[in-house]
Amino acid sequence: MPSPHAIAAKPATTLPDMPRAGAREDLRAADFDAAGATSVGLARERNEDQFLIACLERTLRILGTSVGVDTSRWGARNTVGTLLVVADGMGGQGGGDVASSVAVHSVAEYLCSVMPWFDRPGASGQRRDSLPGVRTGLAAAVAQGERAVQQAAEARVDAPKMGTTLTIAYAHYPLLYLAHVGDSRCYLWRQGALFQLTRDHTVAEQLRQRLGQEVDVDPQWHHVLWNAVGAGSPEAQPDIRRHRLAPNDVLLLCSDGLTKHVPDERIAELLAAPDRAATRASSLVHEANLGGGSDNITAVVAHCIVRPDPVAEPPR
Repeated sequence: MPSPHAIAAKPATTLPDMPRAGAREDLRAADFDAAGATSVGLARERNEDQFLIACLERTLRILGTSVGVDTSRWGARNTVGTLLVVADGMGGQGGGDVASSVAVHSVAEYLCSVMPWFDRPGASGQRRDSLPGVRTGLAAAVAQGERAVQQAAEARVDAPKMGTTLTIAYAHYPLLYLAHVGDSRCYLWRQGALFQLTRDHTVAEQLRQRLGQEVDVDPQWHHVLWNAVGAGSPEAQPDIRRHRLAPNDVLLLCSDGLTKHVPDERIAELLAAPDRAATRASSLVHEANLGGGSDNITAVVAHCIVRPDPVAEPPR
């Protein structure tokens, strides 16, 4: 693979060329060292970005029982996964921070209620290629977030067109699902290469996609969204994709305040550093401020750490 010093992020269309995890790795469990950092930047009065890092679990809290077995393991097999969310609000007059906050809160609550449950990787001893119901759940969560933002906008007279981007990553190793609206991004760093897993929903990128080549347009069109949650736009159209993770993968979810000032080559360098996720996230935000900090900046980093042994069926 090329050195991170010499690469730009490859678009999602090149993902089949990524090194693949072996079948044995697919049967192992993984933990995520995940952390986020955010900054108002150097030019804005308020921070309209929001992020969320959460572990979705099925929990059985036993308050009392006459069953004479070890109850500490009840429910131990059932976990859902890791949820990462970044939202970049827009609308002015305080509307942007409200929109992003409402969207993140609504999406998290909805997913917690409807996401299907799955055993830990390897519990069945079989490779899993998909998680039934997750795509539907993510699409419905985005729709729920949009309804919540619209309701919040209707309650305000000063920000009737407030809206937000929304990028959601749901990881249940070895599978990763993404739901994406807007121009925040999700990157994956793997073995020295950086991949952009989302596409920007800007007018400029839409023209480039249609024409199949770079287009010379006014710079403002690189920041005008045709797809957003709320913002007075038609119903959001989320891109929902599934990818397969590998040991030591690093995920980055970020707002465009980061990518405006930090090139892909530098992002790859910082993600490759042998640091904790919190340090990498802070370094990325600091780099964007050094580059100008013209917008709010948010970075969420998650390092996939695969456990050394396949997961065995827990005793019953």
